[in-house]
Amino acid sequence: MPPEKSTSDQASEQEEDDESDNMEPKFKVPRKNPGEYDDLHCQIQQTRARVKEKEENLRKLKLVKMYRTKWETQSLEEVTHQWLRVCQEALEELRDKVNNRNTGEEVLTLQALVNKLGIDAHLIKLNEHDDCFNK
Repeated sequence: MPPEKSTSDQASEQEEDDESDNMEPKFKVPRKNPGEYDDLHCQIQQTRARVKEKEENLRKLKLVKMYRTKWETQSLEEVTHQWLRVCQEALEELRDKVNNRNTGEEVLTLQALVNKLGIDAHLIKLNEHDDCFNK
């Protein structure tokens, strides 16, 4: 049997153990293989790429949704009719202003004005014989 240690001997051993503990860090960080860090880094990059791709798809879908609601084909006929009416009114106003400035000279017809501007008469529904628009 080993001889029993006195309390003073035990206390000095305890102090030595405490001093040796002070040399080591209090928190041990688990060490991983460098390959594990590379795999983790690769996974993070792949996840970020997938997120970026999903965000781009979402942006495109939102644009498509916005355009579909904004420019519905049902309203296209209404807009086309409105454009035609405004175009016809603008041409009539232009013809009247030109004719008012040219007092005593030859009167400008809608057919001549449309030809001068290079507009297709059928596109704006111009009746070439009566010099008026078909409504």
